[in-house]
Amino acid sequence: MHKNNVRRRGKLESNLAETVRMASIVQKGVESGRSSYVEMRALARLTGQNVRAKVHKIQASLKKDDNDSGSSLKALLKTLATDMSEGYADVLTPNGIIRDDKLDALLSLDSDIVTCLKIIAAKDSPKEAEDVLKGLVEERKKFVAALRA
Repeated sequence: MHKNNVRRRGKLESNLAETVRMASIVQKGVESGRSSYVEMRALARLTGQNVRAKVHKIQASLKKDDNDSGSSLKALLKTLATDMSEGYADVLTPNGIIRDDKLDALLSLDSDIVTCLKIIAAKDSPKEAEDVLKGLVEERKKFVAALRA
C-alpha cells in the first residue's frame, strides 16, 4: 500500500510540475508574442488531462447514483476531454505569433467549462450547470471551428 501512495504522490507532483512548467512557457510566449506549435500542443495535452480527471470523477459519482436522468450528461462528458484539447495550436499564426485575443477567449471558455464541471461534481444545482455546460461546449466548438477557418 505504501508503494501505491508514493506512486500517486509522485504522479501528482509530476502533474503539478508540468502545470507550472506549461504556465511558465505560456506566460513567456504571451510576453514575447511568439510561441511554437509544440508548446501549444503540450498546453492542449495538459488541459485535456486535467479535464479528463475531473470528468472521470463526475462519471464515477454518476455511476454511484445510477440514475437514467444523467444520460445526456454522460454523453456530453464522454466527448468533453477530447473537445477541450483542441484549439490551442490554432491560436498561432503560421509564423508563430500568438493571437492574444483568441487565446484569452479560449482560456476564458475553458475556465467557464471547468467551473461548470466543479458545480456538477459538487451537485450544487447540477441541472442548471449541465445546461450551461452544453451551451459553453457548443460555443467552444464554434469558436475552434472559426479559428481553423
